[in-house]
Amino acid sequence: MSILIPVGVSNRHMHLTREALDTLFGPGSELTVYRNLYQHGEFASEQFVEMVGPKGTIPKVRILGPLRTQMQVEVSRTDAYLLGIHPPVGIFDNLPQGETIVLNGPKGSLILTRDVMISRRHIHISPPEAEEIGVKDGDAVFVTPATIRGNPVESRICIMGNVLVRVKESFRMQLHIDTDEGNASGLVNGDQVYVVQSSLGRYDEMPGKKLITEGDVRQAILRKQKIRLKKGVIVTPAAADLGKERKVFIN
Repeated sequence: MSILIPVGVSNRHMHLTREALDTLFGPGSELTVYRNLYQHGEFASEQFVEMVGPKGTIPKVRILGPLRTQMQVEVSRTDAYLLGIHPPVGIFDNLPQGETIVLNGPKGSLILTRDVMISRRHIHISPPEAEEIGVKDGDAVFVTPATIRGNPVESRICIMGNVLVRVKESFRMQLHIDTDEGNASGLVNGDQVYVVQSSLGRYDEMPGKKLITEGDVRQAILRKQKIRLKKGVIVTPAAADLGKERKVFIN
C-alpha cells in the first residue's frame, strides 16, 4: 500500500477579497476566526452570508480566511441544483446562460456572474511526499479508501478517479472532496485513502527515487510499472526480494 492520505470533506464555502468583505460587512471589517483549518494559515471564520440563486436560497454560507485576491465561491452539485445554477467544475469562469447569484451580507449585497464553481476533488501534498508517492503537480490520479468502516455489506466503498494533484511546499497532505462525494462514498473527515494509479494511463516506469522500499515495489506491481535501478539507488532487502520475484527492476 502507498502512503496513506487523510480525507477532508468540505461543505459549501467562499473566499472573499478585501473589496467584497467591505461591501458585505462594511468598510474596514475583518474576519474573525471560528477555528483553524488543516492547511497552514487557513481558517473558518465566524462570518456567514446568504446565497440566493434563480430557484433557491442557502441562508448561511461560511467565509474562509484569510482574504484572497480573487473571489472564490465553492458549492456542491446538490447546492447548484437547489440554487438553480450550472457552475463549471474545477475552474472559476462565467456562469452559463446569463445566470447569477446574489450574496447578501449585513451591510450590503454582491451580484456574481462568475467565480462560482463545483470544486474538483484534489490532493494537497508537499514535494517530498509527492516524490515518495510518484506523482507531480497537475497529475490526475485514482484513489481508494484504505479501510472499510463498519459492516462491509453496508459499505459504499468506491475508487475515485480524476483526482487533481496540487504540490506546494507549504501544503499538508490531504484529499479534499465535497459533501456530495463524501455522502456517495461514505468517506468522512479523518478517513484515509491511497493512490492506486494515474487517471490518464499508467506510467511505464515509476519516477526515480533514491530509496526503494517494499511499498514502492508493491505500488509498481499495482500500476504495472518497472523500477529503474540507477547508480546510487538504495534498495531495502524486502524490496529487493519482492522486486526480483516479480521482475519489477530494470537496469
